Amino acid sequence: MSIIKTIGLTKKFGDFVANDHIDLSVDDQEIRCIVGENGAGKSTLMNMLYGLLRPTSGQILINDTPVSFASPVDAIAHGLGMVHQHFKLVPSLTVYENVLLGAELRRSEHSPFIDTAQEIKEVSALIEKYKFELSPTDKVEDLSVGAQQRVEILKMLYRNVDILILDEPTAVLTPQEVDDLIVTLRGLRDQGKTIIMITHKLREVMELADSVTVIRRGKVTGNVLTRDTSEAELAQMMVGHAVATVTNDPDAPDASDEVGLEVSGVCTINEYGNEVLHGVDLTVHKGEVLGVAGVEGNGQSELVKVLTGLMTTTKGSVRLLGRDVTGWWPDQLRRAGMAIIPEDRYEDGLCATMSVAENSVAGYLDRNGVTRSGLIDVRAMRARRDELVEAYDIHVGDIEGEVGQLSGGNAQKVIVARELESGGSVLIACQPTRGVDLGAAGFIHHKILDFRNAGNSVLLVSSELSEVMSLSDRVIVMYKGAVVGEVDPKVTSNTQMGLLMAGITDAA
Repeated sequence: MSIIKTIGLTKKFGDFVANDHIDLSVDDQEIRCIVGENGAGKSTLMNMLYGLLRPTSGQILINDTPVSFASPVDAIAHGLGMVHQHFKLVPSLTVYENVLLGAELRRSEHSPFIDTAQEIKEVSALIEKYKFELSPTDKVEDLSVGAQQRVEILKMLYRNVDILILDEPTAVLTPQEVDDLIVTLRGLRDQGKTIIMITHKLREVMELADSVTVIRRGKVTGNVLTRDTSEAELAQMMVGHAVATVTNDPDAPDASDEVGLEVSGVCTINEYGNEVLHGVDLTVHKGEVLGVAGVEGNGQSELVKVLTGLMTTTKGSVRLLGRDVTGWWPDQLRRAGMAIIPEDRYEDGLCATMSVAENSVAGYLDRNGVTRSGLIDVRAMRARRDELVEAYDIHVGDIEGEVGQLSGGNAQKVIVARELESGGSVLIACQPTRGVDLGAAGFIHHKILDFRNAGNSVLLVSSELSEVMSLSDRVIVMYKGAVVGEVDPKVTSNTQMGLLMAGITDAA
């Protein structure tokens, strides 16, 4: 029996159709995964189910009864709760205080005082019922990310939801925490809950889900039982064509003894004066990909900013191709041989309102004959654009249009093409495939490995553990701003990686 159903659910933002007549039917006590590319419409659909967005047309039914939600309060009242990718917890409060936030228990009906003992008792009973490993009196700021996620789930369970929506719940978890979450969700299903999970990680889909709904460009392109499908088939439904998996070539040339990038004892402080990098050491040889793994927020972003001239060091040094470049600006680093794929493409890599041609030479105006006597040669700039568009298979609707009009994958390819063809020999690649489709991700992976195979150095920083492990020759793991281990990805298990990512340094 369907516990939740949508009929022709449509959401438009102006002329853009984010969800186009979505029909969805989820059975009671089912785990349903909703998969699709970035921008396919998954989150829009879930936000309508949770009352954060109002449908343009169509119906939502709970237990075959049409409902209309003006806010999440209405959704919760109908037994539907949502755990967002970015947690909505108060770190300084305890577990029980977060669970009951907004629903505090008073000593009496008109009392201004909270009944602390009763709150702890009720949350303790809830923890015991669902077998969550939590203490109600622990402060949230002292918990692991996985434990914080369980607190978010408890908030919804306390409010008696029957349907639980999770938005990319494994994005910031270690492999062990992912496994724990899978066990938790299966337990909730067995106790009568219905789970709907948005994710793009197909391995987790195959391990967890009873069924899968695939969305592409706002439309449902498939509904399948997990036992009747495969990762390859789901990937094909997501992008509309077969997707090749890219892995490191075991026959690739060995790395050189020569060093492309060397980081020695680097420390830095953030805007609040807190030290966020603690004596980081790393070396990237020529002909090598060195991967940097770790749960997001453990200093990876700050490390990249230091290396690319966006943050200054307070201690230590950086050497690029044998030269001390500590504290150099990004344009100086590029001139010295560094290519940079930044973490946020529109914040640091592209200007959305400039043309594809202008973005294809940004940062490199003194190269490839683009400038003459200090002036931009427009014809040369367009010729350079055309070379890169063809070589990197960049799909451009309007060749003279703004780069902001491109899809995420094609915009990212503009950066990758510009940087890899810049003549640099050390690449800093941070989240190189974030927010791009599977086909574009595979293409970018190939280009990074080609760059490495040509004898260049690559520092690869990614929150996708599979990306780091499949492309890297060596991997270092960061935890709380420090390097806590180095592993060989060919012989290291996910379990070992997960322990290191949790700061357990005897795992390797």
